[in-house]
Amino acid sequence: TDGETNASLRKGDDVATLTVERAAELLADRRARGPAPKRTTRKAAAGAGAAAAKSGATGTKAATKTATKAPAKPRATKAAGTSGTRSTTRRAKPAE
Repeated sequence: TDGETNASLRKGDDVATLTVERAAELLADRRARGPAPKRTTRKAAAGAGAAAAKSGATGTKAATKTATKAPAKPRATKAAGTSGTRSTTRRAKPAE
């Protein structure tokens, strides 16, 4: 790494015998390739694939439907004076 770009060693490279010139070459190769492509999630990829298949099969432009998110449920609140944690005070031992 040069502080900005990280490069991986190839199978033939050894850390102990790596020269400055070889390191510069690996960094230059990495910069030339550019950033890695963004990964898509399975859910998003499946939704896009299904929509494309649907519109391609009918040959007509399908109306887009916007998904609406259900409103959030109100959270339950704790009773006043309770912190939800166990008390750390010890009880006094009864006199014998």
